[in-house]
Amino acid sequence: MQLVLLGGELGEKYGKQHEYYNLRTPADAIKLLCINYPKLKQELCEAHKNGVGYKVIQGGASMGYDELRLPFGSKPLLVVPVITGSGGREGMQILLGVGLVATAIFTGGTSIAFGAAGFGLASGVTATTALSLSIAAGNIGLALILGGTAQLLSPVPTINNPRIRGEGTNVRGEGPQGITRGGTGNQSYAFSGPANTVGTGQTLPVIYGRVITGGHLLAANLEVSDDSDPLKLVTQVPGLNTLTINSDKLKRELKACGGLDSKKDVDPIKSSNLPNKKQKISKIFGKNQDQKIESGAEHTTDTGQSDRPQLSYKKDKKDGRKTLDIIFSVNNGLYDYVAAEGTTKIDGFITYKITVTITRGGPDLDVASAQVTLQGLVNESDNFTYGHRMEMPTVSNRQNDGMDITVEIIDAAVHDDATFELQSYGYNLLKD
Repeated sequence: MQLVLLGGELGEKYGKQHEYYNLRTPADAIKLLCINYPKLKQELCEAHKNGVGYKVIQGGASMGYDELRLPFGSKPLLVVPVITGSGGREGMQILLGVGLVATAIFTGGTSIAFGAAGFGLASGVTATTALSLSIAAGNIGLALILGGTAQLLSPVPTINNPRIRGEGTNVRGEGPQGITRGGTGNQSYAFSGPANTVGTGQTLPVIYGRVITGGHLLAANLEVSDDSDPLKLVTQVPGLNTLTINSDKLKRELKACGGLDSKKDVDPIKSSNLPNKKQKISKIFGKNQDQKIESGAEHTTDTGQSDRPQLSYKKDKKDGRKTLDIIFSVNNGLYDYVAAEGTTKIDGFITYKITVTITRGGPDLDVASAQVTLQGLVNESDNFTYGHRMEMPTVSNRQNDGMDITVEIIDAAVHDDATFELQSYGYNLLKD
């Protein structure tokens, strides 16, 4: 008697244990299963479309396509469905169900013929192509064809990172600094123990038995309160001198802060008398506004609409480059609480992304981008205005086209009454 075991969903659908006699090879076992269970054959042929492959194991060793035609052996044969993910690591014996069917039913030992059309093996690898290739393929060629096909089934996807045209500002600043996010908004965490680091599209493992494994931290929060000691009012002396941009002190003079020129004590724009040089926006995020200071809040200027002329994209006559100044205001202070309202005041922060886009006159074109973290401990009475200067590249055939900016809040931790305003943007608004 020879024993064939089906694992996972295969066992639930078609029975976990099957007894056969006089099987010559593992391929014969799969052939008999497909004859006895036509739906199993169909499922094997279509499983790759759902990212499912199979491991065939005998005597504790995984088998490849060529080994399916070796003598059966004395140990039970185990067929287990697995997630194929991105194709698995090199050397892993993860087989396609359609390959198992082809090896068991359609091969005569020297060639492979896919008798059913439309297996849809992979992009650019059709059943017709496999058929033509298989005519001259021996057992080794068969393994290479099917093994290569398995790697093509689920390629690692390419992540489309937004790119900035030309040599404009392209800055990604540091996140908020501190000991813990719950205490001061630090976005970094340190944990000991097993680590699990994978990229998008990689194989998702299925665990059997007991294992020690790592994990990915999605979020953490810390709330601290202690009634045994007098309440500490603040973690540092509040004031405008606590303000940082991308972890660098925000000064009164224009200087680089985490790769982005910035300064505080900026005069707000009060009007738009010179529309070709500046635009007043006055978009406010916060309590009692249409958008709060929270992740996902976003605003794109549309100054070319209604009765307001759009700020024009222009190059500098001297070197062909131009700088764009963007001004923000924060009112009612910048801070957070270590726990509930009324507990110790700690640094507040707002992480946001600025994108400068040339619009109208042609396809929208991103020409500058900066991810910025404003952090500090500022009391309610200290409203402040600050600004950034972004480098603009020269883009041919787009001179005098309209220009807009997008501000997206990535993350924030501030008290409820604070407001964050995109005040204005334009040329030469920040005095050096």
